[in-house]
Amino acid sequence: MAAPDLDDLLNDCAFGTASAEERARVMADDAAAKRLAELEAALGVISMGLSAPPRSWSRLEASLAGAHRFEHLVPRLALLFDLSEPQARALLGRVDDDAAWLEGPADGVLLMPVEAGPRRQGLVTTLLKLAPGAKFPLHTHGAHEEVLVLEGGYRDDQSGVEMWRGRLDERDEGTTHSFTALEGLACVCASVTGLAEAP
Repeated sequence: MAAPDLDDLLNDCAFGTASAEERARVMADDAAAKRLAELEAALGVISMGLSAPPRSWSRLEASLAGAHRFEHLVPRLALLFDLSEPQARALLGRVDDDAAWLEGPADGVLLMPVEAGPRRQGLVTTLLKLAPGAKFPLHTHGAHEEVLVLEGGYRDDQSGVEMWRGRLDERDEGTTHSFTALEGLACVCASVTGLAEAP
């Protein structure tokens, strides 16, 4: 299995969205390079309209199914929320449960409050889920903010910068922004910040 930090880059490399430097990092690691070759082979066969090799396809399908699709992000989520890895894994197991989500501050935005560990006490710790095209309203951060993208992606409405799966977006206290979920998959993020105030 590839190292967790390289694992985050595999999908980007397979779909051609990684930078040359990121691809070089993956290729320098034997386990990551082998996994990338398997993903590219499976995707190549799919794009030709053929049946993928059974072993490659079944591994790819299993890695993208249910909560397993987040497995490589478990250590980073645990660190972000100050949870154990089993706790983080259990939290990710609730992402597909519609009953676990609450209505958020705008149409198409859902929230799941997270009971984080002691190092995150006093901060707002949540999972966010935005339908494709949904906009999280303009807000000001009352403290340093960290947002880990778990699925899909979003575009910062002020800078135009896009954040995709596996990326950590950090904002300083007092900064103001809004963001819009990109088309395709719903955008699922883990967020740690201070209380937001209206700008």
